[in-house]
Amino acid sequence: MKLICSTALALAILIQPTSSKADYAYAGMGATACGKIAQEYRQNPTGIEGLMMTWAQGFMSGENLSISAKSTGYRDLQAMTIEAQTQSLRNYCDEHPLAEFVDAVIDLYVKLPLKNYPPPSR
Repeated sequence: MKLICSTALALAILIQPTSSKADYAYAGMGATACGKIAQEYRQNPTGIEGLMMTWAQGFMSGENLSISAKSTGYRDLQAMTIEAQTQSLRNYCDEHPLAEFVDAVIDLYVKLPLKNYPPPSR
C-alpha cells in the first residue's frame, strides 16, 4: 500500500501542469525538469523508473512511426536493454538537472541504431 501511495504521489507531482499558456508539443513527464525526476527517483526508484520508461518508450515509438521516419528510417528500440536505456536516462538527468526529461529521451533515441524500413511487399 505504501508503494502504491508513493507512486501515486510521485505521478501527481510529475504531471503538474504549468501556469504558462504556451502551446505544447509534448506533455506529462517529458515536460518535467530532469532535476525533479532525479529527486523523485532517489525517493521512489521503482515507481519513477516505471514512469520514465513508459513515457520514453511511448515517445520513441511515436517518433519511429512518424511520417518523417517513413523516409529516414527508424531507431531500433531493442538494440539496447531496458536497463541500459534507463541508465542512459538517469545519467542524462543527473548531468543536466535543468533540462526537461524529453531532452534525455531524445539523447537516448539518437544513440539507438538507425534502421531502414523494409520495402513494401507487392
